[in-house]
Amino acid sequence: MSSQLPENKRLMKNFSSKSMRLQFLKTSAFAFLLVLSSLQGFAALKIETSATGLPVSEETIKSGEALFKSKCQSCHQLDRRTTGPALTGVTERREMDWLIQWIRNNNELRQSGDADAIAIYNEYNGTAMNVFADLSDDQIKSILMYTENGPLAAPVVKSDGAEQKLDEGLFNRTNWVLFFLSILVFVVIILIIKTIDIVGKLTGKEVIPWNNINAGLMLAFLIVGMIAGLYELSIHSKYLLLSNASSAHGGELDRMMKITFIITGFVFFVTQIVLFTFAFKYRAKKGVKALHYPHNDRLEIIWTAIPAVVLTILVLGGLKAWNHINEKPAEGTAQIEVFAQQFGWQVRYPGADGKLGNSSHNLISEKSNPLGVAIPYKAKEILTELESDLKYYEEAKAGLPEKLGDLKSTLGGRVGKDLKNHLKLIEEIESGKEESFYDLQLRRRNTQIKRIKLSLSGDAPLYTAAAKDDIISDEIHLVVNEPVTFKLRSRDVIHSALMKEFRAQMNVVPGIPTQFTFTPITTTKGRRDELNNQEFDYHVICNKICGNSHFNMKIKIVVETQAEYDKWMADQKATFAQEDAEEAPAEAPAAEETTEPTENSGEVAMN
Repeated sequence: MSSQLPENKRLMKNFSSKSMRLQFLKTSAFAFLLVLSSLQGFAALKIETSATGLPVSEETIKSGEALFKSKCQSCHQLDRRTTGPALTGVTERREMDWLIQWIRNNNELRQSGDADAIAIYNEYNGTAMNVFADLSDDQIKSILMYTENGPLAAPVVKSDGAEQKLDEGLFNRTNWVLFFLSILVFVVIILIIKTIDIVGKLTGKEVIPWNNINAGLMLAFLIVGMIAGLYELSIHSKYLLLSNASSAHGGELDRMMKITFIITGFVFFVTQIVLFTFAFKYRAKKGVKALHYPHNDRLEIIWTAIPAVVLTILVLGGLKAWNHINEKPAEGTAQIEVFAQQFGWQVRYPGADGKLGNSSHNLISEKSNPLGVAIPYKAKEILTELESDLKYYEEAKAGLPEKLGDLKSTLGGRVGKDLKNHLKLIEEIESGKEESFYDLQLRRRNTQIKRIKLSLSGDAPLYTAAAKDDIISDEIHLVVNEPVTFKLRSRDVIHSALMKEFRAQMNVVPGIPTQFTFTPITTTKGRRDELNNQEFDYHVICNKICGNSHFNMKIKIVVETQAEYDKWMADQKATFAQEDAEEAPAEAPAAEETTEPTENSGEVAMN
């Protein structure tokens, strides 16, 4: 056996060196190909012609990108499916005239009997796309051209003042390259360690003293981790130790945050230093036996009592601040309604009377009344829409036998995905699934019609004159140093309105109106000057994971002087200025929102 040891060593040396060289070559080749494939394609314009028929230009694509981000991005991405399908290649899959009709008003296209529109509606479980009746043909085509080309390269100003185009995806691709290279390096290290272990087993000697190495790594991890943590703190402490709140109550929250962070930070550093130092000092050593120390009452009382007292003080301080922040707003405080739905926000202001009109989920219509504001003529418009829907669904249900026959007669010659989709349509009819879907839609609309007619009969004080001059906007404008109450409503799921610069957040719950009152103390212009960033804007963002496109859900807030606010408000027009054929009641008790706890009450307005 002893004579074989030198031979084993020689073989293992050759084996390990060859395997390492082979692994290194594989890694290098793979990394080279990865970098080469990732760092390509920096051209600004990636297409020469467009299916839209418009001349390809950066100006058109930029316009389409802006419209895409404001109108489409909440539900669509170019390269992946979110709430809706990925849009790259959509001009190759569909005719241009069909796309224009679909984007402008998919409801009308579906109700015209278009088979593709109906199939898409059914594929997404009866969820209708938003209506964009305000978009012109050229605007829709610019969006579609953007889906063909993708994002333009971002301009980068060189030191000599010249502009150079740089692909926005460069940084993402570089990060992926670094990520894969890191994984490959880690794999190589693991292979080296395994090879050394094999050598140790064959020679019968401990090649690597793991106890000492692990103990040393503990100490190294402590030192490197502390240095990295302190460095990170020096860079991003402005996000932790906040002191520039833009609301009157924000300073109190910032002070609480600082106290909490100082206490917990001190405890963190002390405990981590002790933990890793003990791991190093008391590592396993030959001839040394560990001391068995199972219990110490005094020590346990001390380390239980101190955290309990500190946490009690922090909690009581937080409770006091919370009660102060949530005091009942003073009489005459301005009120603004902020309405949430997947995946966007809208805001409603009171008109000259200073009062918000009532609203109801039963009056929500994607086409004519997205916020469900209680206006008699709008209610009648919605009744017309619902009756049209009823006619469409009744005809669609009656036509199912004929549709099934057509599907079966056109089954021949289909292959692959086309055949699978065709068979799925047949199965949905034969199983009764499609008929059940139509029955559900009919039941929902009949219920909604019944409720709207009941509200118009005068039995409930829903419609008031206060709603006639309400203003709906896609921006929030606030007056600096003036308190305001945000009255929050949700159409569909739980959202959360976060205004981080104002240190404010409130859940937005369907069927349960919530509100939050605060006073902005720094204008948008003032905050831009503080940050030396003229592009800065306040926003309300959604802080709940409310769906695939949650990350796009935000609305701009403008804080300005009273004069600037009055000027902006003078330019706004009452959204519901049209007079009703029947005079609305002069006044009635305010009702924030009516929600009847009947069957399907949370679904009847989801057209």
